[in-house]
Amino acid sequence: MRKIIVVLILLAALSACDIFQLRDSEEPLKDPLWNDFAASVTDAFKNIEYAYEDSRNAVKYTFLFMQDYRFYFAAQDLSDYGINPEWTQAQEQDMIFNLHQGYSDISVDWQTLDTPDEISSSEARLYRAYTITGKPGTGETRILAKGNLELQYRKVNGYWYIYKWYDYRSGPEPTWGLLKHENL
Repeated sequence: MRKIIVVLILLAALSACDIFQLRDSEEPLKDPLWNDFAASVTDAFKNIEYAYEDSRNAVKYTFLFMQDYRFYFAAQDLSDYGINPEWTQAQEQDMIFNLHQGYSDISVDWQTLDTPDEISSSEARLYRAYTITGKPGTGETRILAKGNLELQYRKVNGYWYIYKWYDYRSGPEPTWGLLKHENL
């Protein structure tokens, strides 16, 4: 009899806190923005931003680059920081995973330069200024990198891939290349 009373008291207590009530389910996460088939230079270019701004795209990042891809650091970064000038597709992939582990709320902001883009049917050169911001750990949002770049694309089997990326300093802030180097 005592056991029945204890069970009834427990059931009454549990039902009083609405533990058995139906709840609304949480909304599923939306898929990250990504252009699976970069049939235009614009789509391929946007994927850089998508990879940096959403860590779920980090696994796709390597597909932005050709096998023989090369990144060229700003000349000042090579001399100031003793950076190895060789940078490949595999290093890009390692870097993006490390970057997302160290920073959150990453944002890439592009600005056009006076140099016009050069786009033909099979090759393209895009010139942009960039500012990358993010939060290191639990810190405040800050500028992670700022400078200028030149991206060279090639069209292969109908899709655009980066084969050369040149980074240039534009002021005292760290460059994209330095951000990459620090997160390898």
